[in-house]
Amino acid sequence: MRRITLILSDLYLPAEFGRPAAGPVASFPSTLDMPNFDWLLRFAERVERIEDWRSWLSADLGAFDLARMSVAQCCALRTLPAASSRNAWLATPVHLEARIDHVRLADRGLLRLSAQERDSWRQDFSLAFGPEYALHDAGERGFLLSGAAPARVASVDPSRLLDADIGQALPTGPSAGELRRLGTEIEMWLHGAPANVAREHLRSRRVSALWLWGGGSLGDGATETAPTADVTESRKPQVFGGDPFLTALAGISVDPAPRSFSELDAGGKHIVVELAPMSGATSEALAELETHWFAPARAALNSGNADAIDVVANDRRFRVGRRPGWRLWRRRASWLTRLAL
Repeated sequence: MRRITLILSDLYLPAEFGRPAAGPVASFPSTLDMPNFDWLLRFAERVERIEDWRSWLSADLGAFDLARMSVAQCCALRTLPAASSRNAWLATPVHLEARIDHVRLADRGLLRLSAQERDSWRQDFSLAFGPEYALHDAGERGFLLSGAAPARVASVDPSRLLDADIGQALPTGPSAGELRRLGTEIEMWLHGAPANVAREHLRSRRVSALWLWGGGSLGDGATETAPTADVTESRKPQVFGGDPFLTALAGISVDPAPRSFSELDAGGKHIVVELAPMSGATSEALAELETHWFAPARAALNSGNADAIDVVANDRRFRVGRRPGWRLWRRRASWLTRLAL
């Protein structure tokens, strides 16, 4: 393997959205010992702040058309007609918790829906909100919403808000009124939706809301049709993950992340793996990643079987080169400390 990019797409430190330092931080237990993750971040030869992992990855692969577009527009390029993709928004199913003075996105509150559930939700939504608005399947993580006006509205990726107050992250801007109103109406509809009753019978968390985000008008220089050369063939990686953006980037359907680093193709030139330790499957939890991803990644670098590994988390990109362990002067620090620097 020449290069591996590991994207921890929902690993954000609480301080990124102003959560009180003294508040509960159950998702980031300070006692979670991950020496191999510590090692990877310690010996990174390059560390840089990035705006977000999607725009960074697009630019890194030379897909500059995608880098200039909103996330929802990218996700819609290959699934919706051009006219619909222009006003697409991501609609992520979330579980919210009401507190005395605020509403929080629950810990692990980004919900995954089966194909059968998604089909049921879309049909019910069409009866309640069609024909003006429509939901389109975007995989197990949710939907694309079409029909909203293509206005510039600031919104937040819900993966940044796990176990956090959502008040400061609602859509903002002069044209945010339609999106906020629609979001409220969807919450009221979900309260008695038959699909939610079915989830309760299965003892699954209710879908409290569809978090609308990632849309807006086209950026300067972006196109309304699918790019013809989003990633040049020489730079096209092998991609794994569950985020719908990856399909737009790869140009084909993307397989889920394998369960371990050892399952990757040793002959691949560049492999991109998106993992969701804070909201995904049990196999992607931090403790599992430490054993099945970070430890073998460390071994691959030390043995020379990998030329470079990029770790992307908390809006940081860490580049670790081959056989980095000789840099013994690098001070030791926990992975939490490194991510916060």
